[in-house]
Amino acid sequence: MRHRRTIRETVEAGINNLAELQGSLLSAIQLEFSTIPPYLCAQWSINTDPSDVSDMIQGVVVQEMLHFGLACNMYTATGGSLNGQIATPGFVPAYPTDGLPGDVLPGLVVSLAPVGNQSLQTFMSIEFPDVTPIVQQPATPPSPAPPAPPTIAQFYQTLAAGFTAVFPDGSLPNNPSPNQVVTNVGSDQLFPINTVADALKAIQEITDQGEGTSTSPDQGTFDPSELAHYYIFAQVYYGKMVAQEGNAFQYSGATVTMPTVFNFAPQSPNAPDQTTFISAFTKLMTQLEACWSSGFSIETAINTMFALQTAGVILIQAGFTPQFDFQAASVPTSA
Repeated sequence: MRHRRTIRETVEAGINNLAELQGSLLSAIQLEFSTIPPYLCAQWSINTDPSDVSDMIQGVVVQEMLHFGLACNMYTATGGSLNGQIATPGFVPAYPTDGLPGDVLPGLVVSLAPVGNQSLQTFMSIEFPDVTPIVQQPATPPSPAPPAPPTIAQFYQTLAAGFTAVFPDGSLPNNPSPNQVVTNVGSDQLFPINTVADALKAIQEITDQGEGTSTSPDQGTFDPSELAHYYIFAQVYYGKMVAQEGNAFQYSGATVTMPTVFNFAPQSPNAPDQTTFISAFTKLMTQLEACWSSGFSIETAINTMFALQTAGVILIQAGFTPQFDFQAASVPTSA
């Protein structure tokens, strides 16, 4: 992938032209997807699960796919092409990675690991609100420190300002925009981006679902009955559900029991079925790129995700880390 500004550079200098906006949107697409492999491996590692933690993580993964899709729709709505941008070896970082794409959260080691206190601390750091968390944090276990600025939320605020600066009349190059993928993603809607207002709505949904609002731990107007991602992970970490106490929120609800897990080795190049997993992952990335560049069926890509999950669970239960490696050789996009 070609060189792009870091997220720090983007936040400090702002977005002043179309090239900078498109480069920043490519960073957002890569950033959103980079959270999915760690979250998936944590979910796939679960063995016994009395508190349904797997379902909690699954809900986060589904919305991260939604955010990835919204970022792709925003990018193609500006007139950019995703051909050669997703189905490439440089798109997904090599785990463990220092920070996430765009050089955001430097110093935070993001690994593929079973769900547990360490991985949950990492996930909470990724999803940390731009303001002080609205739910009072217990003294123990220790809370993750706020990430050093610029935060992911500040990056998205810069993206919103960039859309307004580059398209001041609120119109995008085409209406309807080309190469838009529209589908249901869980209980949410992956909607088309045809105007700047649509883009601003997408950015607000991404930030509210990840971090919550400044007054509530829920996902704002988009999913008012669902907690934002930070607080979902925090419930598991602190072992208590979020509950409202008067006008305040605390981790004082029902007990959340940490699941037992299958442990897996950090490196497993010769693991049985690794080739099956890498092949499924390569096929998935090729199909996802085709969805936004040539009208490929998103439903077929979703079916490939299920095949990826099956292969990943087999590896983890055998004690091996799935390798999210893209094979340089092209693969057919068909099922």
